[in-house]
Amino acid sequence: MKTLDTATLAVNALQHRNLRSWLAILGIIVGVAAIVSLISISFGMSAQISSRLNTLGSNIITISPGGQGAGRFGIGGFAAPAAEQRGLAGGGMPNRETGKITFQEANALRSLPGVEFLDAEVQDRARVEYKDKNTSLTITGSEPEAFTATVGVDTLYGRPLSTNDQYSAVLGYSVANSTFSDLDMLNKQIKINNVSFKVVGILESSGASFGGTDSRIFIPQKIAQNMFNQTTSVSQVVVVVSSDHDTDAVAAEIEDELLSLHHVTKDQEDFTVQTATTLESAVASVTETLSIFLGGIASISLLVGGIGVANTMFMSVLEQTKYIGLLKALGMRNRNILTLFLFEAGIIGLIGGVFGVALSIVVSAILGSFGIPSVITIDLVLLGLGFSVLVGLVSGLVPARNAAYLQPIDALRYE
Repeated sequence: MKTLDTATLAVNALQHRNLRSWLAILGIIVGVAAIVSLISISFGMSAQISSRLNTLGSNIITISPGGQGAGRFGIGGFAAPAAEQRGLAGGGMPNRETGKITFQEANALRSLPGVEFLDAEVQDRARVEYKDKNTSLTITGSEPEAFTATVGVDTLYGRPLSTNDQYSAVLGYSVANSTFSDLDMLNKQIKINNVSFKVVGILESSGASFGGTDSRIFIPQKIAQNMFNQTTSVSQVVVVVSSDHDTDAVAAEIEDELLSLHHVTKDQEDFTVQTATTLESAVASVTETLSIFLGGIASISLLVGGIGVANTMFMSVLEQTKYIGLLKALGMRNRNILTLFLFEAGIIGLIGGVFGVALSIVVSAILGSFGIPSVITIDLVLLGLGFSVLVGLVSGLVPARNAAYLQPIDALRYE
């Protein structure tokens, strides 16, 4: 029997069981849409972070107090290019129990080859007032000389911090746009811990979902030292590497210098040195695990859909028992019967896969409108389609085999 004839018979059989076939297809649609949508979110997160690392943070090194576990994924989390790397130590807060980096040590790093700019930051949370609003925000004391190079984003309105600034502040985009709902804050007064500051600049959005510059206020380092009574140790050091030096090589020199200054071995390291490379590796590990986890959860839906296909095919075999007997009596072989029912199951899987992928594309667009990164690639589409057809074929294999091995005489007698 020709393949085209087999496919035609399979389609006709499905049309005669229209409602039951579409219920089975619906199960596949939900399963495929769930798998593709959830995995696309992890792909989108990975692509978004990698893009920022490549464009903004390739020459940035952050040094945080505390060992490797102290600040890898805090509030500043894994949105970590230049702007985002500023917040890796638990949202900008140093781990004072496991180690400190002093201003003297930070100054010693300035002389290392390849260090173009160095910003010894002081950070803490403080009460911020503007008009009738009062909230707690992260305040970063930054060195004006290095601010433009290390902040990682451009100024949307006004100007960056300058060496002549005293009680001046530069706001992250979300502080002005969301927290205070006023992008017209330039040259206006805010109060930080009851001290008045003049807003001289508002930064562009870093696009980070967590942490970054968007939710911070930057003031001159000297003022922050006095305000937070933090005159000996820094919260975080941000280094910009010159273009003629390798970032990872400079990071290794910084690590060696701090090991020497702290009189500890690498196993006793009480600080964390991070570059775009180390962050990208950590992020890749997290997103890979996330993809497997989300894919595993979504696969349960597809498994349920597969059970629906198997049920439909078993019922199809029972309903068409006499028809199978007639086909065999007319000379159709076992393998032709097997192929016929596998075609039915495969078509159910294919149609479910096509509609499932289409639904996932719609879901991806909706997620994107809410700012949730989602990337659907050709490989992911093919995976969804292939997986749906495979589930259909596997689910239909046993019913198809049962149909193939029915005895013609028994099938013709079936009531």
